[in-house]
Amino acid sequence: MQPHHRSLWSSFLVFILCWLVLTCGQPAFAADSDDLIFVPRQAQSVLKLNQRPSSDPLLWERFGVSQLAHWGWSWSEVSTWVGEGVTVAQFPCSEVCPSPRQLWVLPLKRPDAATAFLETYWQSHPFEAQVYQNIPLQVGKDLVTARLGDRLLLAADVETMIASLGSAVTGDGNLAGLSFYQAARSQLDAQPTALYYANLQSLSREDRELAPTYDRLLLAVKAQNNELHLETLLHRTSDPTLAADPLDLEFRRAQEPLPTVVVAGSHLPEGYSQLTKALADYRFGRTPQGDEIASQLLRDLTAEIPLDVTRQIFPLASSDRFSLALWRQGDEQWQWWWQTRNTPEAATVLQQLDDLARANGYEVNQLVLNKEPVTAWVKLILDPQTSEGLVSDVAAAYEQRGDRLILASSLSVLFPSQHKKVSWLPENLLRQRQGIRGLVYARWPELFAPLSQRWPLLQYLNGISAGWLERLQSMTLVNYGVRDRLQHLELILSSKKD
Repeated sequence: MQPHHRSLWSSFLVFILCWLVLTCGQPAFAADSDDLIFVPRQAQSVLKLNQRPSSDPLLWERFGVSQLAHWGWSWSEVSTWVGEGVTVAQFPCSEVCPSPRQLWVLPLKRPDAATAFLETYWQSHPFEAQVYQNIPLQVGKDLVTARLGDRLLLAADVETMIASLGSAVTGDGNLAGLSFYQAARSQLDAQPTALYYANLQSLSREDRELAPTYDRLLLAVKAQNNELHLETLLHRTSDPTLAADPLDLEFRRAQEPLPTVVVAGSHLPEGYSQLTKALADYRFGRTPQGDEIASQLLRDLTAEIPLDVTRQIFPLASSDRFSLALWRQGDEQWQWWWQTRNTPEAATVLQQLDDLARANGYEVNQLVLNKEPVTAWVKLILDPQTSEGLVSDVAAAYEQRGDRLILASSLSVLFPSQHKKVSWLPENLLRQRQGIRGLVYARWPELFAPLSQRWPLLQYLNGISAGWLERLQSMTLVNYGVRDRLQHLELILSSKKD
């Protein structure tokens, strides 16, 4: 299979997985068996739906139903005897494939009806009867079937079927017994709505001489009330070089209006550098033109800021924890607040920012507000609409409170009025026992319109998901850190209640 086909397949599966669970209710998990015993370890990706969709959504029709139709099957017939926990795996090809090599594992809620369906199907399609390990096989042109108790296996070729049966019968070489899968599965919820596994080595760039940063991924999805939780565990190929302390989450409460975006973590320059390097290891981390996606995204987001963010802002969070809050006001205006530890190196960076402000016509004024020394960058601007004919423009202000350094876009943000503070984080995160090493929070309704104008792809995704993106209320990405080389992340998508 060609490299770009593999990349698109994995990306498409992730989006399908997210879409399918939106149509499901509470999951029904088959606790007595893990069907990954049927999936050999050479699989590139595996999607397991622990609950079937309650309807035929658009992407399910494009993916699952279209593949069944390729074999001459219809979902309306199959759905009458298929139970919960459908598993679909993709395998690499030794040569270019016209279509992915697939393996389907279908749990049977009505085995007799499934047997009758297969008998009718093979009566009208040529096939060869074979036997492997006393298991009868029906080998057709591009479909092989086998029945094991209450499981029906479908494979694109006989080699894939034999590899599947061999790994299940001998108990060796299947994904269920993989040490990464067992360790990652133990950290996830016992009853996810869906699971997605990917061998990232197959998606790494072929011109890389060293191993990619991550080689395996396990994603669990769970729909709960009006929230969608996506938990990700990535296996690192080496130990992490940065150690982060848990956040104290003191910044989780803010004065109204609530912030539009919040970013918190530690080691920002090193962390961002490692992120861009990790993404560059994989083909999906670059554009078709070869540009790194993360770097281009940062340039797009900061295009209207007259600063080199990586050189003039990132150094202010070079070692300890930082937090950034942004408020969107009107169509173009943004207010921001930044806090980090006040290190000896910060003085040099602040001096550079002072020089940059002067170069842009601002006065660097030393003030005392609330008995605290404050530095503000101020410029007087002609404004005939005011009685004085002048208005002061404050580009930014900063102060040093003990061991903290705080920068803000205005004096009012730096010293907000004492309104009642409210929490913006999902309540379940505040009850977490495991430490949070970093997070990104966004109030989506305030971001969708400006982001979709900048990136029309969002409008397209909103259309094919029946307006789901417009119904989102908030997005929260949580980093739980690394344990035993397993990087644990969680994305929480909260939508409007119907």
